[in-house]
Amino acid sequence: MRKTTIVLAVLVAGFAFLTVWTWKKLNFSPISETSLRLSLDNVVESLDPAKAYSDDSLLVSAQVLEPLYQYHYLKRPYEIQPLVADGLPQILNKGKLLQIKIKKGIFYHPHAAFSKPRELEAKDFVIQFKRMALDDLKSPGRGLFNGLIEGFEGYNKLVGGDWTRIESTPLAGIEVKDKYTLVINLTKTEPNMIYYLALNFLSPVPWELVQHSKNNLDHVLIGTGPYHFKGYNGQYFDLERFRGYREDFYPTSGDRYANVQNLLNSSKEKIPFIDNVRFFITTAENDTWQKFFNHEIDLLTVPKTFIPRLYDTNGELNPEIKKNGVELKHFPILANRWLAFNMKDPLVGKNEFLRRAIAYSINYEDYIQVISQNTNLRANSILVPGIAGYLPAKDFRFKHDPALAKEYLKMAGFTEKNMPTIVYSTRGNQGINILEADFIKSQLEKVGLKVEVQVLPFSDFLRKGRAGELMFFTDNWLFDYPDAENILQLLVSTNFPGVNKSAYNNPEIDDLYQRLKETMNPDQKDKIVHQMEEIIFQDLPWIPMMYESSFVLQYPEIKNFRKSSIIRNYVKYLKIEK
Repeated sequence: MRKTTIVLAVLVAGFAFLTVWTWKKLNFSPISETSLRLSLDNVVESLDPAKAYSDDSLLVSAQVLEPLYQYHYLKRPYEIQPLVADGLPQILNKGKLLQIKIKKGIFYHPHAAFSKPRELEAKDFVIQFKRMALDDLKSPGRGLFNGLIEGFEGYNKLVGGDWTRIESTPLAGIEVKDKYTLVINLTKTEPNMIYYLALNFLSPVPWELVQHSKNNLDHVLIGTGPYHFKGYNGQYFDLERFRGYREDFYPTSGDRYANVQNLLNSSKEKIPFIDNVRFFITTAENDTWQKFFNHEIDLLTVPKTFIPRLYDTNGELNPEIKKNGVELKHFPILANRWLAFNMKDPLVGKNEFLRRAIAYSINYEDYIQVISQNTNLRANSILVPGIAGYLPAKDFRFKHDPALAKEYLKMAGFTEKNMPTIVYSTRGNQGINILEADFIKSQLEKVGLKVEVQVLPFSDFLRKGRAGELMFFTDNWLFDYPDAENILQLLVSTNFPGVNKSAYNNPEIDDLYQRLKETMNPDQKDKIVHQMEEIIFQDLPWIPMMYESSFVLQYPEIKNFRKSSIIRNYVKYLKIEK
């Protein structure tokens, strides 16, 4: 008996030794959960894919929802690749018919709406197209498909605005060939349709979920993505790795930057890597900064007002940052910033000379210094570098000329005795928004204008802007897809009320925009873009200000990060290695 016990003990000890040796020899890491903490700048009003359009709401949603296509994480110029689609669309009928296969074996996250595991089907995309067509949802993406998809524009009237009828009422341009095949019928060719199919708007929504929520998905987030939504407690959103996620792998190729920055070290490894993700809502920039240096946030897009803190007087990285062992990276992004007028406003909208006076009142070099510490570039176009049609040698249309500004004020009909009051509304209530407002106010007051600053939270800015209730404001645009059309849509009359916050209405621009959407020839597209830009500069609903970029602070254990304004589903590629 004793001999048996001794032998058993020796075997157990030997097995334990062998296990430890093998663990170390093969360099296995201990099995432990990993967590990533990120920050949001603003309160998220809706998570409904038909409605969500702020950068914060899209960032949360992109980890959970999956449209048909996505962008290659490590390639620039941007390259479209299948996500839940099983290959690129089969294009028929001279470009007017798209047939798209859906991958089999993709399942939604568990939800009370499903009585059993629910597989993704082609019909779920049909439901989402129909939802976007409903008036009540006021989807910002709706304008992309009006007049493009057969029956889309009249679908709300067809169902009488009643969401309960969409499941049984066909939409002529969207149908399913079989369980895994989606068919899209277009009224005309659309070169950018592949980009549209990569937008969050077209993430699939099962009918069972629509019924269960009575078509109110503002606080519902169910998808097929690598993370499932655990909840929101008023301070943060919690996501957890979806254990039923299909096999997917980190990219095996990339551009020069990806190779130089060692972003291909995780090639062929199964994603996602991180178990838990928490998005903190920290609207106060000081709080965000402190959270990062308290190691409560792992990645921080540096607020513009904090850029001076990055470097010392010699231009070296600030010792405070060095001692914390964090890394600083600078990324170009496809983002433009401009001053905008409400063209329906009886004061600024109806007086071109007043708008020109304002355009010549601004010291653009000082603006770049104040807002970005000279880390951003002054805008010479409505387009941004990296978008086809952008002309780097294009002259700056407006310059700082106070004397000319005063002449335009006289031409506008104003003197010192009857100088009007301009109401400038901020694009949020963070430090950078107040700093920007103070700068614009001081510039306009130097030529004699009176300025009243209206400080708005970002949610109020969006609501009022889309309703046409602002007079004069700063706006910006993070491109959703790499094409000039994406920003020019903001000046199309049919997009007001909505994303056309300037309420700009010029039939010639509307006509050129439609031609732009239909044109396949790159040279012809560039010609149309340049023609549109000249008209816009003449009418002056916008004053281009600067092209934005981002500084990001990250702790060294965060691997594989590459910032992009277009690619938001990046969390699945991140890895934590301590």
